[in-house]
Amino acid sequence: MAASAINTKAVPIHFLCGSDEDAVKKAAHALAGELAPPDTMNFETIDGRADSADGAVQSIQQVREAILTLPFFGGGKLVWWKAVNFFDETGVGRHASVKEALEELKPALAQVDGTSVTLLISALGIHKGRTFSKALLKLAQAKYFDLPDLRKTSEDEIIFQIEQRMKAAAIRPGPGAAERFFQATGIDTGAWSQELEKLSCFIGDGKAELTCDDVNKVISGSREVLVWDFCHAVLSGDAKVALEQLSALLAQDESEVGILILLAGQIRLAALGAVLRDNKLLRVVNRGSFTSAEVSPEGEVYLPRKKSGEPISTYALGQAAQRSRNRPALFWFEALSVVYHAQKEMLSGQGDKRRTLEWAVLEIVAG
Repeated sequence: MAASAINTKAVPIHFLCGSDEDAVKKAAHALAGELAPPDTMNFETIDGRADSADGAVQSIQQVREAILTLPFFGGGKLVWWKAVNFFDETGVGRHASVKEALEELKPALAQVDGTSVTLLISALGIHKGRTFSKALLKLAQAKYFDLPDLRKTSEDEIIFQIEQRMKAAAIRPGPGAAERFFQATGIDTGAWSQELEKLSCFIGDGKAELTCDDVNKVISGSREVLVWDFCHAVLSGDAKVALEQLSALLAQDESEVGILILLAGQIRLAALGAVLRDNKLLRVVNRGSFTSAEVSPEGEVYLPRKKSGEPISTYALGQAAQRSRNRPALFWFEALSVVYHAQKEMLSGQGDKRRTLEWAVLEIVAG
């Protein structure tokens, strides 16, 4: 998520935090470059990523000593407490010894003046209800970088953001390339940066656009990609690809029952999409280089609901409807029956699970 520039003048403590680890890392590196004193001896970096309570306490003690030790040869000093992972209530941060050490750090933080000593903290998260957190945020200039919340942000918007990052990296996404990228990486922006670097090297200079095949060659083979390909092949009626992807999933020790449950979800969406499409309540449209579904207000009443009461995202519905468009709703209702009987047979312990799953897939794709 983009963030505005940070004023670096006479700020004693800079605090960068958020679930978007890659964005926090980049912003912290940039800010450290701006704040770094001319004398490299006056720039101290302390690792804040701890695997144990003892490691976290040791990191806290190192920071305390660093900010209370003035530069030997004068001038300003920068202390960067890097990638802190114990400011929240998960993992190491839950330990009483860590909380106590943070409380003992507060008086030292109050002495940071931004002239003789400046403190830069980059963290993965923070529990704002703690007294330490309140004290830190009162002293610091804070900036947050959070991943998109899928409860509030649609998959369409995530894919649009991926397209923008591709363009910023001088990559022109072709039809479906950003979608495929999203299917493989989800909302892990750290993975986005790594994979975009690989794609830039792969396509080289002067290539017209990034294709789905390019993305497949660079980041194919992940479980997420295989699951998408398998389900999409079944919905499209492509028996050869469906069985190939099924074999690849089983080779990764995926559960036959788990695969069948995932497939059942996609078939339900295909059936729903067919009903809505046949009644002119849904249409699939192009948005940039990817497809999306538009459901009319009358059609939204038929959408499944989340626990919050809001309708499900229409992204997955649009994908399923697009790939299953050549078969009527009745076909998908019958396909659900096939899945139900296969699942019943698997759970009853009758026969070979793999054979049951393969026969169910063949029965559906053969139609």
